Amino acid sequence: MIGPRSSGLGLRASVFGLRASAGFTLLEMAIVLAIMAVSAILVAPALARMGEGKPPAVGDDVVKLLSDARKIAIQRNETVTLRLDPASGRYRADTVGVGGSGELGEGAMALGAQETLVTDQARLVFVFHPTGSAFADSVVVRGAGSTALVYVDPWSGVAHAYAR
Repeated sequence: MIGPRSSGLGLRASVFGLRASAGFTLLEMAIVLAIMAVSAILVAPALARMGEGKPPAVGDDVVKLLSDARKIAIQRNETVTLRLDPASGRYRADTVGVGGSGELGEGAMALGAQETLVTDQARLVFVFHPTGSAFADSVVVRGAGSTALVYVDPWSGVAHAYAR
């Protein structure tokens, strides 16, 4: 019979010829340390790069939209005209090519919380040709604490944002 102070483990261990242990063995500790070392090796490079990612700059959303329109013009061999309302951030893209013309898409710009488009024109027009060249307006994007001028190079059609 088991007494009030003894545990069932002690009796069972003595029956099988094992002794009861109250801690971890050296092998168990070595395995845990090896797992922790492997985990540290896998995580260390990510921790070293933490904070190096470039935060989105003012005007990056506009440059991305213009770059996408240029890429579509080259891929489809069509002229893409992008009209952008600076007040509301809404845009519409149309195509003209050998097969005819039509609407490519429309939507609203996903500008940052404090970004605004500043221009003296009611509508901005960007025309991208299949050769990569472009005819485009320029726009100033004002954000939290910084301002950027977004323009399209007429020869290459590549959009740039220059912080001012």
